[in-house]
Amino acid sequence: MRPFVAIDTATEQVAVGIGDLDDPGSVLAERSFLAPRAANEVLVRTVEDLLEEVGARASDVEAVACGRGPGSFTGVRIAVATAKGMAHGLRAPLVGFGTSEAIAHRWTRPGLVGVVTDAMRGEVYPALFRVEGDGVVKRLSSDRVATPQEVAAEWTGLGERVVLIGTGLRKHRAVFQREMGDRAAYAEERLWVPDGASIVHAAWVAEGASTLRAIAGLSRDHAYAAAHPAVLLPVYTRLSDAEEAERKRAGLSREPGATGVAGPSEGGDHS
Repeated sequence: MRPFVAIDTATEQVAVGIGDLDDPGSVLAERSFLAPRAANEVLVRTVEDLLEEVGARASDVEAVACGRGPGSFTGVRIAVATAKGMAHGLRAPLVGFGTSEAIAHRWTRPGLVGVVTDAMRGEVYPALFRVEGDGVVKRLSSDRVATPQEVAAEWTGLGERVVLIGTGLRKHRAVFQREMGDRAAYAEERLWVPDGASIVHAAWVAEGASTLRAIAGLSRDHAYAAAHPAVLLPVYTRLSDAEEAERKRAGLSREPGATGVAGPSEGGDHS
């Protein structure tokens, strides 16, 4: 057994899972629970409890996997900062995965799945996936921010029913119901946030050079070099209110890309 730790706090849900680099897709232990504005107080202790549950010590951890968002600005930063600290301290590789992927993995039936995470400001973070018959989840769109009306119009035009899932439904379900009609179905609310198992699965499907699949077959030292903790960045989709105001004062209008900087909005803390 070569255990790795996966964490995500991009929503109000704290999700922690323990996987095995020698057994792709397996979940050795997992825990998830709501902890509004308290993720920083319970995250490390939850990791310690799960490692103890599987009979592992911190020094046994072969890799750390972290949800990069998009989601709550503060929540994403808690997970990324905690993961970086763990990985640096253990000299373990740090890999990332999308929070939207983790939510999509809560749905297991074949078909289109539309993740709509609350982005505040009357907007959502939409991401479209297809769940195949073998349970494989494939991403069909990139991370962005949009209004519910824009997303509903786009997904209605696909000509196929889309199962909607995510915290954005708490505020905007009526918009999707009105605009999409019978083109949309809705996952039950308990599935709208990641859990420990779904983040382990999301970590395994992430693609790229510094991902779990890319480093799983490497020695610890080579994996650490290939996925050094300093390299991982959160997924931000827009600037904070303060940064947008500063850009306007400076006469700038360019929006950031998927790894731009974002911050609090509408009294909340969403990136």
